[in-house]
Amino acid sequence: MIFAIQRFLEDRFDRRGLSDVDQYAVALANKYATGRRGKSKPQFLASIRRTKTVFFKNNRKLNRRAFETEIVDVLDRHFLKKKIVA
Repeated sequence: MIFAIQRFLEDRFDRRGLSDVDQYAVALANKYATGRRGKSKPQFLASIRRTKTVFFKNNRKLNRRAFETEIVDVLDRHFLKKKIVA
């Protein structure tokens, strides 16, 4: 499951032309696979905001808060089996 999420994120980043030199996709996939279930969206967003990365420094055009919210929404649509209270 983690690998599927990782590939999904890497493909999405590549399609948008984003540089992922410190493997932010891997860190995000691990957090999503192990920590998404049982947490509300705001709780999970708070946990991924604590991830240290240079991804947003290398991709300055991104707003981190908006980008992470968008990524969680997309991952939920593709990988979340059960509805979580938002």
